[in-house]
Amino acid sequence: MKTRKYIYAAMLLMVVVAATILVGCKKEKENKVAPNDNEEVVVSKEDDMSAYLKQFKKKMQSATKGDETISMEDARWHLEAVLNYTYGDAGHQTSEIQCDTLFFELPTNGEEITLAQLNEAFVSLSDDVESAFAKCSLPDKSILSIQTTFDNNSKANSVLAKTILTTRGLPAVKTRFDETDYWNERYTDYGNGYVSAGGKCGPYAGECPNSGAPHELTKMLLSKMPLTTCEGCYYTDVKDLEISYYSPYDYYDHYDNFIYDENSPCHYKIYYRNEDPHEPWASNPGGCIPPEDMNYYLSKGPELIDHFVPDGRYFITAKYEGDYYVGIEGRTDNYFHELIIKFGILHCAGSEE
Repeated sequence: MKTRKYIYAAMLLMVVVAATILVGCKKEKENKVAPNDNEEVVVSKEDDMSAYLKQFKKKMQSATKGDETISMEDARWHLEAVLNYTYGDAGHQTSEIQCDTLFFELPTNGEEITLAQLNEAFVSLSDDVESAFAKCSLPDKSILSIQTTFDNNSKANSVLAKTILTTRGLPAVKTRFDETDYWNERYTDYGNGYVSAGGKCGPYAGECPNSGAPHELTKMLLSKMPLTTCEGCYYTDVKDLEISYYSPYDYYDHYDNFIYDENSPCHYKIYYRNEDPHEPWASNPGGCIPPEDMNYYLSKGPELIDHFVPDGRYFITAKYEGDYYVGIEGRTDNYFHELIIKFGILHCAGSEE
């Protein structure tokens, strides 16, 4: 009988414990606040860049959020990123690029910008982007990247938003320069269709007056670069890097000898003409680059890109431009090429609109 009482007592204790657990669980559920269906869960750009930019764009365009302010640098970054998220379509092979420069005077509140002001800039620049893209005649075109900087304005309460639109295309190009490819060293693209070009030279002087060695090198280099792609890919944090024969001094605390090549026609992996007889070597007098030299500089382009693009960043595009060397006493006759590399952080939007 005594044993039976102990059993009943034990069973009663188990029932009490179970009931306590059930009540505790029920209370815990009751204490949890159910999410408001009208509240959107905030997404960080570190977790999902596409979802973050989609959410920020919606917030920027909301009338109720217009008075919120962000810092000048945050405004510049978000304007560039949302433009790239909206229009970027980078996952295509490229052989030629077109750059258009767009401007918008953006009102500010001292060192801050309201979301309403930022949205005004986005709407205006969106119209300009769509207009410039429509006028671009490149075949198989898409927007590769959009890069935005804020320049100080003479007006106290505004900045000038400068946006460079890079549109890619895929005209048919050769993969190697042939015996007809004698190109003048000179070609500079000033944007919006204005170029300074030298055309062909040597036995083919007078042909193709609207092109030059830098432009022809650009087209072939882009067609050779491996395609980095994913569904709906676009870039943020777009930056430029200029590479030339003097680049080791500009981008490193110590001298980087990578740019030098004793087997180069000019002792550098990128073109440089120096006709000074006092220098250890003089290169390419007259500025006419023969086919074998064009192929040498073409072969070194991918090496330069791979070496100079920072770790953790993706190559977007590149273009060669030419310029005269300016010394202490002014411009000299020495001419050189620059390889202007554009790079950034790659994101994949997937099927998200």
